[in-house]
Amino acid sequence: MGIKRIRLKNFRNYIDEEINFSDNITLIYGENAQGKTNIIEALYLFSTGKSHRTGNTNELIRYGETFFDILLEFEDNNYLQSMEIKYEKGDRKKLFINDVKKEKMSDLLGVVPSVLFSPESLSCIKGSPGERRKVIDIVLCQISKKYLFNLQKYSKIVKNKNVLLKKKQYNSQIDVWNESLAKTGADIIRERRRLVSSLEKRMKRIMLGISEGTEDVSLRYRTSIGEDGEEYRSLMDILAKNKEKEIEHGICLYGPHRDEIEILLNSKNSRYYCSQGQQRSLALALNIAVMEEIEEKTRKTPVLLLDDVMSELDENRRNYLYDLIKDKQAVITSTDKTQFRISDDKVSYVKIRNGTVVRI
Repeated sequence: MGIKRIRLKNFRNYIDEEINFSDNITLIYGENAQGKTNIIEALYLFSTGKSHRTGNTNELIRYGETFFDILLEFEDNNYLQSMEIKYEKGDRKKLFINDVKKEKMSDLLGVVPSVLFSPESLSCIKGSPGERRKVIDIVLCQISKKYLFNLQKYSKIVKNKNVLLKKKQYNSQIDVWNESLAKTGADIIRERRRLVSSLEKRMKRIMLGISEGTEDVSLRYRTSIGEDGEEYRSLMDILAKNKEKEIEHGICLYGPHRDEIEILLNSKNSRYYCSQGQQRSLALALNIAVMEEIEEKTRKTPVLLLDDVMSELDENRRNYLYDLIKDKQAVITSTDKTQFRISDDKVSYVKIRNGTVVRI
C-alpha cells in the first residue's frame, strides 16, 4: 500500500500541478504561504472525504474558478489504482475510484488510510470534547464500514428527535426515536470504548519512550451510561428518566454525541494541567497509536502526513519520530530542507513556490 502521484487542478492556489511521492519520505519544502499545506490537505481529503482546515468546500476552489479536480494514484495489492474527487460550486463532491463513479463520498474511507499530525493536532489534546470525539470517529470510520453506517444513522436520529424536542411538548414519536437512539448509540459507545482501551495501551508505551520513562498516560471514556454489556439498557433508562428535561430544554441531552474522552498525563487532565511541550508529546503519541491501530485492523500501512510540525518538536521528540518514519511512507512539509537527519536515499525533495513545483 502506498501513494504514487497526486494531481491538483484549481485546488487552492494550484492551477494544474502533479507531485510524485517517494515510497519512503517525501519532503515538501518552501517559504511560508506557498501551498505546501494544500498538498497535505488534498491527501487528507482522499482519506476522509473532508478538509481538516475548513468545512466550506468552496474555499478549496482556486480564486476566480468554479471547480476543482484532484486525482490520486496509489498502489494496493500490487495494482496501480486511482481515486478522483471533482467539485463544482453549487453541487456535491463527486468521487471516482478506478474511474467508476461512487454514490457516496464515504466510499473512500479505508481505501487510502492516513494519519495527520499538524499544529492543529493539539486541539485534540487541549480542545473541546467534540475535538476528541472527532478523532476517535475518524479512526473508527477508516477501520469499520459498520461503524460509519451507525454514526451516520445516529446523526439522523438525533436530528429528527431534536425537531420534535424543539416544539417543547410531548409527542409519542419521541419514544420511537429514543428506542432507535439507544440501539445505535449503544453500538457506537461499545466500539469507542474498545478503541480508547487499545489506544491507551499503545500510548502508554509510546509516552514512556518519548519521555524516557518519566511520564505515564491514561485515557478515560466518559459517558452517562453503564459499563460494557449494559449500554443499551442503561441508555434507555436515562432517556426515559430525563424525557421531560429534554423536552424542557428542546434538545437531545444524552447519548454518545455528549460523551468525552479524557487524556490524563501523570493522573492530571492534559486539557488543563500540561505544558505545551507535554501536549505536543501527547499529540505525537496519539497519532502514532492511531497509525498502529489502523495498520493492525486494516492490514494497510497508513500514510503519515506531517504538516510543519518538526520545528515544533524538541530534539528528543524529533529523533523518536525519525525512528518511527524511517521505514514508513510519510509526506512532510517544512520551510527548512536541511533540518532532517535522514539519509538522502530515503528522501525525495519537492520544492514549492507560489503553487507550482520548482524543477531542480
